[in-house]
Amino acid sequence: APCNRKGYVWLIYGLVVLYAFCYQAQTPLEPYLVDKLVGKGKVSTTTYARLQSFFQLVQTVGSFAFGNFLDRYGVRAGLVVNFIACTMAYSLLANGTSVPMLFVSKIPGVAVAGFLCAQTAVCQLTAEGSERIAALGRLSTAYTIGGVLGPYTGGILAGAEGDYYFTARVAAAGSAVAVGISCALPGDLGRSRPHRDVALAGERAEDQDEARLPPWTQRSLMIFGLVGPLILAKLATSTATSMVASALSLILKDDFGLSETSLGMFLSCQFAFGAFANALLLAPVTRLLGGHARPVVANCVAIMAGGYFAQAVLRSEAVGLVGIMPQEVQTYAFVGVALLLSLFQYSLATVITAENTRIVPQSMKGTLIGMEHGIFSAARILTPSIGIGILNAAGSDALYAVCGGVFLLVLAA
Repeated sequence: APCNRKGYVWLIYGLVVLYAFCYQAQTPLEPYLVDKLVGKGKVSTTTYARLQSFFQLVQTVGSFAFGNFLDRYGVRAGLVVNFIACTMAYSLLANGTSVPMLFVSKIPGVAVAGFLCAQTAVCQLTAEGSERIAALGRLSTAYTIGGVLGPYTGGILAGAEGDYYFTARVAAAGSAVAVGISCALPGDLGRSRPHRDVALAGERAEDQDEARLPPWTQRSLMIFGLVGPLILAKLATSTATSMVASALSLILKDDFGLSETSLGMFLSCQFAFGAFANALLLAPVTRLLGGHARPVVANCVAIMAGGYFAQAVLRSEAVGLVGIMPQEVQTYAFVGVALLLSLFQYSLATVITAENTRIVPQSMKGTLIGMEHGIFSAARILTPSIGIGILNAAGSDALYAVCGGVFLLVLAA
Protein backbone atom coordinates (compact mmCIF):
# COMPACT_ATOMS: atom_id res chain seq x y z
CA ALA A 1 0.00 0.00 0.00
CA PRO A 2 2.74 2.57 0.80
CA CYS A 3 4.08 2.48 -2.78
CA ASN A 4 0.74 3.60 -4.18
CA ARG A 5 -0.55 5.89 -1.47
CA LYS A 6 -1.63 8.66 -3.83
CA GLY A 7 -3.65 6.24 -5.93
CA TYR A 8 -5.45 4.87 -2.89
CA VAL A 9 -6.14 8.38 -1.58
CA TRP A 10 -7.79 9.29 -4.89
CA LEU A 11 -9.83 6.08 -4.81
CA ILE A 12 -11.01 7.08 -1.32
CA TYR A 13 -12.05 10.45 -2.77
CA GLY A 14 -14.13 8.63 -5.40
CA LEU A 15 -15.87 6.49 -2.77
CA VAL A 16 -16.63 9.61 -0.75
CA VAL A 17 -18.30 11.22 -3.77
CA LEU A 18 -20.57 8.19 -4.11
CA TYR A 19 -21.20 8.02 -0.35
CA ALA A 20 -22.14 11.71 -0.19
CA PHE A 21 -24.35 11.50 -3.26
CA CYS A 22 -26.38 8.65 -1.80
CA TYR A 23 -26.51 10.14 1.68
CA GLN A 24 -27.41 13.69 0.66
CA ALA A 25 -29.95 12.76 -2.04
CA GLN A 26 -32.55 12.32 0.73
CA THR A 27 -31.77 15.60 2.50
CA PRO A 28 -34.13 17.99 0.68
CA LEU A 29 -36.92 15.40 0.58
CA GLU A 30 -37.32 14.33 4.21
CA PRO A 31 -39.28 17.45 5.35
CA TYR A 32 -41.71 16.92 2.47
CA LEU A 33 -41.98 13.18 3.18
CA VAL A 34 -42.86 13.91 6.81
CA ASP A 35 -45.44 16.45 5.60
CA LYS A 36 -46.92 13.77 3.36
CA LEU A 37 -47.20 11.26 6.22
CA VAL A 38 -48.47 13.48 9.06
CA GLY A 39 -49.72 16.65 7.36
CA LYS A 40 -48.25 20.14 7.36
CA GLY A 41 -47.87 22.26 10.48
CA LYS A 42 -46.18 22.04 13.88
CA VAL A 43 -46.79 18.28 14.14
CA SER A 44 -44.71 17.87 10.99
CA THR A 45 -41.87 20.12 12.18
CA THR A 46 -41.78 18.40 15.58
CA THR A 47 -41.74 14.94 13.98
CA TYR A 48 -38.98 16.02 11.62
CA ALA A 49 -36.91 17.35 14.54
CA ARG A 50 -37.38 14.11 16.49
CA LEU A 51 -36.36 12.07 13.45
CA GLN A 52 -33.13 14.08 13.14
CA SER A 53 -32.44 13.78 16.86
CA PHE A 54 -32.95 10.01 16.79
CA PHE A 55 -30.55 9.65 13.86
CA GLN A 56 -27.90 11.73 15.65
CA LEU A 57 -28.28 9.57 18.78
CA VAL A 58 -27.65 6.49 16.65
CA GLN A 59 -24.69 8.22 14.96
CA THR A 60 -23.18 9.24 18.31
CA VAL A 61 -23.06 5.66 19.54
CA GLY A 62 -21.81 4.42 16.19
CA SER A 63 -19.08 7.04 15.72
CA PHE A 64 -17.32 6.32 19.02
CA ALA A 65 -17.46 2.57 18.36
CA PHE A 66 -16.44 2.93 14.71
CA GLY A 67 -13.29 4.90 15.49
CA ASN A 68 -12.12 2.05 17.72
CA PHE A 69 -13.09 -0.45 14.97
CA LEU A 70 -10.92 1.41 12.43
CA ASP A 71 -7.87 1.43 14.69
CA ARG A 72 -8.17 -2.33 15.15
CA TYR A 73 -9.34 -3.63 11.78
CA GLY A 74 -8.37 -0.97 9.23
CA VAL A 75 -10.12 1.22 6.70
CA ARG A 76 -11.14 -1.46 4.18
CA ALA A 77 -13.19 -3.34 6.77
CA GLY A 78 -14.68 -0.04 7.91
CA LEU A 79 -15.73 0.98 4.40
CA VAL A 80 -17.31 -2.41 3.68
CA VAL A 81 -19.35 -2.31 6.90
CA ASN A 82 -20.31 1.31 6.25
CA PHE A 83 -21.66 0.71 2.75
CA ILE A 84 -23.54 -2.43 3.82
CA ALA A 85 -25.22 -0.31 6.50
CA CYS A 86 -25.99 2.41 3.92
CA THR A 87 -27.62 -0.16 1.64
CA MET A 88 -29.79 -1.39 4.51
CA ALA A 89 -30.76 2.14 5.60
CA TYR A 90 -31.79 3.34 2.15
CA SER A 91 -33.65 0.09 1.42
CA LEU A 92 -35.67 0.58 4.60
CA LEU A 93 -36.30 4.23 3.71
CA ALA A 94 -37.58 3.18 0.29
CA ASN A 95 -40.31 1.32 2.19
CA GLY A 96 -40.89 4.03 4.80
CA THR A 97 -44.61 4.48 4.32
CA SER A 98 -45.20 5.40 7.98
CA VAL A 99 -43.44 7.50 10.60
CA PRO A 100 -42.32 4.44 12.64
CA MET A 101 -40.70 3.03 9.47
CA LEU A 102 -38.80 6.30 9.00
CA PHE A 103 -37.34 5.85 12.48
CA VAL A 104 -36.51 2.19 11.77
CA SER A 105 -34.64 3.27 8.62
CA LYS A 106 -32.28 5.31 10.80
CA ILE A 107 -31.16 2.35 12.94
CA PRO A 108 -28.51 1.04 10.47
CA GLY A 109 -27.00 4.54 10.81
CA VAL A 110 -25.07 3.15 13.78
CA ALA A 111 -22.58 1.85 11.17
CA VAL A 112 -22.95 4.62 8.57
CA ALA A 113 -19.55 6.28 8.88
CA GLY A 114 -18.16 6.71 5.38
CA PHE A 115 -16.62 10.12 5.93
CA LEU A 116 -15.10 9.00 9.23
CA CYS A 117 -13.44 6.09 7.38
CA ALA A 118 -12.18 8.39 4.64
CA GLN A 119 -10.77 10.99 7.05
CA THR A 120 -8.95 8.27 8.98
CA ALA A 121 -7.47 6.84 5.79
CA VAL A 122 -6.29 10.23 4.51
CA CYS A 123 -4.77 11.18 7.87
CA GLN A 124 -2.88 7.88 8.02
CA LEU A 125 -1.69 8.06 4.40
CA THR A 126 -0.44 11.68 4.39
CA ALA A 127 2.22 13.67 6.21
CA GLU A 128 1.17 16.22 8.81
CA GLY A 129 1.11 19.92 7.98
CA SER A 130 0.18 21.49 4.67
CA GLU A 131 0.02 18.12 2.86
CA ARG A 132 -2.60 16.80 5.26
CA ILE A 133 -4.59 20.05 5.32
CA ALA A 134 -4.65 20.05 1.51
CA ALA A 135 -5.63 16.35 1.42
CA LEU A 136 -8.42 16.85 3.97
CA GLY A 137 -9.55 19.88 1.98
CA ARG A 138 -9.75 17.77 -1.17
CA LEU A 139 -11.61 15.10 0.79
CA SER A 140 -14.18 17.67 1.89
CA THR A 141 -14.39 18.79 -1.74
CA ALA A 142 -15.04 15.19 -2.79
CA TYR A 143 -17.85 14.98 -0.25
CA THR A 144 -19.13 18.30 -1.50
CA ILE A 145 -19.25 17.09 -5.11
CA GLY A 146 -21.52 14.27 -4.00
CA GLY A 147 -23.37 16.73 -1.78
CA VAL A 148 -23.96 19.06 -4.73
CA LEU A 149 -25.21 16.30 -7.03
CA GLY A 150 -27.22 14.47 -4.36
CA PRO A 151 -29.79 17.06 -3.21
CA TYR A 152 -30.24 18.47 -6.69
CA THR A 153 -30.75 15.01 -8.21
CA GLY A 154 -33.00 14.00 -5.33
CA GLY A 155 -35.22 17.03 -5.88
CA ILE A 156 -35.49 16.28 -9.61
CA LEU A 157 -36.16 12.56 -9.10
CA ALA A 158 -38.98 13.36 -6.69
CA GLY A 159 -40.61 15.35 -9.49
CA ALA A 160 -43.92 17.14 -9.41
CA GLU A 161 -45.65 13.89 -8.34
CA GLY A 162 -43.66 13.81 -5.09
CA ASP A 163 -42.23 10.27 -5.34
CA TYR A 164 -39.96 10.53 -2.31
CA TYR A 165 -38.97 6.84 -2.38
CA PHE A 166 -37.36 6.49 -5.80
CA THR A 167 -34.24 8.37 -4.69
CA ALA A 168 -33.85 5.99 -1.74
CA ARG A 169 -33.87 3.03 -4.14
CA VAL A 170 -31.20 4.72 -6.26
CA ALA A 171 -29.10 5.38 -3.13
CA ALA A 172 -29.41 1.74 -2.04
CA ALA A 173 -28.17 0.55 -5.44
CA GLY A 174 -25.24 3.01 -5.38
CA SER A 175 -24.22 1.87 -1.90
CA ALA A 176 -24.31 -1.77 -2.96
CA VAL A 177 -21.89 -0.94 -5.81
CA ALA A 178 -19.61 0.79 -3.27
CA VAL A 179 -19.52 -2.39 -1.15
CA GLY A 180 -17.93 -4.22 -4.08
CA ILE A 181 -15.40 -1.44 -4.71
CA SER A 182 -14.43 -1.36 -1.03
CA CYS A 183 -13.85 -5.12 -0.98
CA ALA A 184 -11.24 -4.63 -3.74
CA LEU A 185 -9.09 -2.34 -1.57
CA PRO A 186 -5.93 -3.77 0.06
CA GLY A 187 -6.52 -5.18 3.52
CA ASP A 188 -3.88 -3.05 5.25
CA LEU A 189 -5.06 0.27 3.78
CA GLY A 190 -5.01 2.88 6.50
CA ARG A 191 -4.39 0.31 9.22
CA SER A 192 -2.80 1.86 12.29
CA ARG A 193 0.48 0.52 13.63
CA PRO A 194 0.28 0.36 17.42
CA HIS A 195 4.06 0.01 17.82
CA ARG A 196 4.46 3.64 16.68
CA ASP A 197 2.36 4.76 19.62
CA VAL A 198 4.38 2.74 22.07
CA ALA A 199 7.56 4.29 20.75
CA LEU A 200 6.06 7.77 21.05
CA ALA A 201 5.18 7.01 24.65
CA GLY A 202 8.79 6.10 25.35
CA GLU A 203 8.22 2.35 25.35
CA ARG A 204 9.86 1.26 22.09
CA ALA A 205 8.51 -2.11 20.98
CA GLU A 206 10.85 -4.78 19.69
CA ASP A 207 8.11 -6.60 17.84
CA GLN A 208 5.05 -5.01 16.25
CA ASP A 209 2.92 -8.06 17.01
CA GLU A 210 3.64 -7.77 20.72
CA ALA A 211 2.47 -4.15 20.85
CA ARG A 212 -1.11 -3.56 21.90
CA LEU A 213 -3.40 -0.56 21.74
CA PRO A 214 -4.43 0.85 25.12
CA PRO A 215 -8.08 0.28 26.09
CA TRP A 216 -10.59 2.58 24.40
CA THR A 217 -11.31 4.58 27.56
CA GLN A 218 -7.60 5.16 28.18
CA ARG A 219 -7.07 6.22 24.57
CA SER A 220 -9.99 8.63 24.78
CA LEU A 221 -8.61 10.24 27.95
CA MET A 222 -5.16 10.52 26.38
CA ILE A 223 -6.64 12.18 23.28
CA PHE A 224 -8.73 14.61 25.32
CA GLY A 225 -5.64 15.54 27.32
CA LEU A 226 -3.83 16.40 24.08
CA VAL A 227 -6.55 18.24 22.15
CA GLY A 228 -9.31 18.93 24.71
CA PRO A 229 -9.70 22.69 24.00
CA LEU A 230 -10.02 22.10 20.24
CA ILE A 231 -12.55 19.31 20.81
CA LEU A 232 -14.62 21.61 23.04
CA ALA A 233 -14.43 24.37 20.42
CA LYS A 234 -15.67 21.91 17.80
CA LEU A 235 -18.49 20.81 20.12
CA ALA A 236 -19.65 24.40 20.67
CA THR A 237 -19.46 25.45 17.02
CA SER A 238 -21.06 22.17 15.89
CA THR A 239 -23.93 22.82 18.30
CA ALA A 240 -24.55 26.25 16.80
CA THR A 241 -24.26 25.17 13.15
CA SER A 242 -26.48 22.15 13.85
CA MET A 243 -29.20 24.34 15.36
CA VAL A 244 -29.16 26.48 12.21
CA ALA A 245 -28.96 23.51 9.84
CA SER A 246 -31.89 21.74 11.47
CA ALA A 247 -34.11 24.78 10.99
CA LEU A 248 -32.76 26.09 7.68
CA SER A 249 -34.77 23.78 5.41
CA LEU A 250 -37.93 24.70 7.32
CA ILE A 251 -37.15 28.43 7.11
CA LEU A 252 -36.57 28.25 3.38
CA LYS A 253 -39.64 26.04 2.85
CA ASP A 254 -42.11 27.89 5.10
CA ASP A 255 -40.88 31.51 5.31
CA PHE A 256 -39.55 31.90 1.77
CA GLY A 257 -41.73 29.36 -0.03
CA LEU A 258 -38.97 27.34 -1.72
CA SER A 259 -40.14 24.26 -3.62
CA GLU A 260 -38.51 20.80 -3.42
CA THR A 261 -36.41 21.55 -6.50
CA SER A 262 -35.39 25.02 -5.30
CA LEU A 263 -34.44 23.73 -1.85
CA GLY A 264 -32.40 20.95 -3.43
CA MET A 265 -30.64 23.50 -5.63
CA PHE A 266 -29.86 25.70 -2.63
CA LEU A 267 -28.36 22.80 -0.68
CA SER A 268 -26.30 21.84 -3.73
CA CYS A 269 -25.00 25.41 -4.03
CA GLN A 270 -24.20 25.42 -0.32
CA PHE A 271 -22.04 22.33 -0.78
CA ALA A 272 -20.45 23.85 -3.89
CA PHE A 273 -19.34 26.91 -1.94
CA GLY A 274 -17.83 24.63 0.69
CA ALA A 275 -16.02 22.68 -2.01
CA PHE A 276 -14.59 25.86 -3.51
CA ALA A 277 -13.26 26.95 -0.12
CA ASN A 278 -11.70 23.58 0.72
CA ALA A 279 -10.22 22.94 -2.72
CA LEU A 280 -8.89 26.36 -3.68
CA LEU A 281 -8.80 28.68 -0.66
CA LEU A 282 -7.90 26.67 2.43
CA ALA A 283 -4.31 25.66 1.64
CA PRO A 284 -3.14 29.10 0.35
CA VAL A 285 -4.87 30.92 3.22
CA THR A 286 -3.20 28.58 5.71
CA ARG A 287 0.21 29.30 4.14
CA LEU A 288 -0.56 33.04 4.17
CA LEU A 289 -1.21 32.83 7.91
CA GLY A 290 2.14 31.17 8.54
CA GLY A 291 1.19 27.56 7.91
CA HIS A 292 -0.54 27.22 11.28
CA ALA A 293 -4.10 26.02 11.72
CA ARG A 294 -5.12 28.04 14.78
CA PRO A 295 -5.21 31.51 13.10
CA VAL A 296 -7.41 29.99 10.38
CA VAL A 297 -9.75 28.63 13.08
CA ALA A 298 -9.98 32.03 14.80
CA ASN A 299 -10.80 33.86 11.55
CA CYS A 300 -13.46 31.31 10.55
CA VAL A 301 -15.11 31.57 13.98
CA ALA A 302 -15.18 35.39 13.81
CA ILE A 303 -16.71 35.42 10.33
CA MET A 304 -19.33 32.80 11.28
CA ALA A 305 -20.36 34.94 14.27
CA GLY A 306 -20.70 38.03 12.07
CA GLY A 307 -22.67 36.13 9.43
CA TYR A 308 -25.17 34.73 11.92
CA PHE A 309 -25.76 38.17 13.40
CA ALA A 310 -26.31 39.51 9.87
CA GLN A 311 -28.96 36.80 9.32
CA ALA A 312 -30.61 37.80 12.60
CA VAL A 313 -30.78 41.43 11.47
CA LEU A 314 -32.25 40.44 8.10
CA ARG A 315 -35.07 38.49 9.77
CA SER A 316 -35.72 40.82 12.72
CA GLU A 317 -39.04 42.65 12.76
CA ALA A 318 -37.64 44.94 15.45
CA VAL A 319 -34.93 46.21 13.08
CA GLY A 320 -37.59 46.70 10.44
CA LEU A 321 -35.91 45.30 7.33
CA VAL A 322 -38.58 42.59 7.02
CA GLY A 323 -41.27 45.23 6.62
CA ILE A 324 -39.53 47.43 4.07
CA MET A 325 -37.62 44.91 1.92
CA PRO A 326 -39.54 43.16 -0.89
CA GLN A 327 -39.90 39.41 -0.33
CA GLU A 328 -37.70 38.62 -3.33
CA VAL A 329 -34.90 40.86 -2.04
CA GLN A 330 -35.17 39.30 1.41
CA THR A 331 -34.88 35.84 -0.11
CA TYR A 332 -31.80 36.70 -2.17
CA ALA A 333 -30.13 38.45 0.78
CA PHE A 334 -30.82 35.61 3.22
CA VAL A 335 -29.74 32.89 0.79
CA GLY A 336 -26.66 34.90 -0.22
CA VAL A 337 -25.39 35.24 3.34
CA ALA A 338 -26.09 31.54 3.98
CA LEU A 339 -24.02 30.58 0.95
CA LEU A 340 -21.14 32.86 1.94
CA LEU A 341 -21.08 31.28 5.40
CA SER A 342 -20.62 27.91 3.72
CA LEU A 343 -17.13 29.05 2.67
CA PHE A 344 -16.09 29.20 6.32
CA GLN A 345 -18.24 26.57 8.04
CA TYR A 346 -16.73 23.60 6.20
CA SER A 347 -13.21 25.03 6.31
CA LEU A 348 -13.48 25.43 10.08
CA ALA A 349 -14.27 21.75 10.58
CA THR A 350 -11.49 20.67 8.20
CA VAL A 351 -8.79 22.75 9.88
CA ILE A 352 -9.73 21.62 13.41
CA THR A 353 -9.47 17.99 12.28
CA ALA A 354 -6.09 18.63 10.61
CA GLU A 355 -4.72 20.25 13.77
CA ASN A 356 -6.02 17.47 16.01
CA THR A 357 -4.52 14.72 13.84
CA ARG A 358 -1.18 16.56 13.85
CA ILE A 359 -1.07 16.32 17.64
CA VAL A 360 -2.51 12.85 18.23
CA PRO A 361 -0.29 9.74 17.62
CA GLN A 362 -0.74 7.63 14.49
CA SER A 363 -2.47 4.59 15.97
CA MET A 364 -5.10 6.71 17.72
CA LYS A 365 -6.25 8.69 14.69
CA GLY A 366 -9.27 6.45 14.09
CA THR A 367 -10.34 6.85 17.72
CA LEU A 368 -9.77 10.62 17.52
CA ILE A 369 -11.85 11.06 14.36
CA GLY A 370 -14.51 8.77 15.80
CA MET A 371 -14.61 11.03 18.87
CA GLU A 372 -14.94 14.11 16.65
CA HIS A 373 -17.81 12.56 14.69
CA GLY A 374 -19.39 11.27 17.89
CA ILE A 375 -19.22 14.71 19.49
CA PHE A 376 -20.72 16.30 16.38
CA SER A 377 -23.52 13.74 16.38
CA ALA A 378 -24.06 14.18 20.13
CA ALA A 379 -24.41 17.91 19.58
CA ARG A 380 -27.12 17.15 17.05
CA ILE A 381 -29.19 14.88 19.31
CA LEU A 382 -30.90 17.78 21.06
CA THR A 383 -30.06 20.68 18.79
CA PRO A 384 -32.72 19.96 16.14
CA SER A 385 -35.42 20.16 18.79
CA ILE A 386 -33.76 23.18 20.42
CA GLY A 387 -33.20 24.99 17.12
CA ILE A 388 -36.71 24.31 15.81
CA GLY A 389 -38.14 25.11 19.26
CA ILE A 390 -36.47 28.55 19.19
CA LEU A 391 -37.68 29.01 15.62
CA ASN A 392 -41.29 28.21 16.56
CA ALA A 393 -41.26 30.21 19.79
CA ALA A 394 -39.24 33.31 18.91
CA GLY A 395 -38.55 33.30 15.17
CA SER A 396 -35.53 32.83 12.95
CA ASP A 397 -33.94 36.11 14.09
CA ALA A 398 -33.68 34.81 17.66
CA LEU A 399 -32.24 31.51 16.44
CA TYR A 400 -29.47 33.21 14.47
CA ALA A 401 -28.71 35.63 17.31
CA VAL A 402 -28.29 32.77 19.79
CA CYS A 403 -26.00 30.85 17.42
CA GLY A 404 -23.95 33.96 16.66
CA GLY A 405 -23.49 34.40 20.40
CA VAL A 406 -22.12 30.87 20.71
CA PHE A 407 -19.45 31.64 18.11
CA LEU A 408 -18.56 34.87 19.93
CA LEU A 409 -18.07 32.94 23.17
CA VAL A 410 -15.75 30.47 21.39
CA LEU A 411 -13.78 33.36 19.92
CA ALA A 412 -13.46 35.01 23.34
CA ALA A 413 -12.26 31.77 24.91
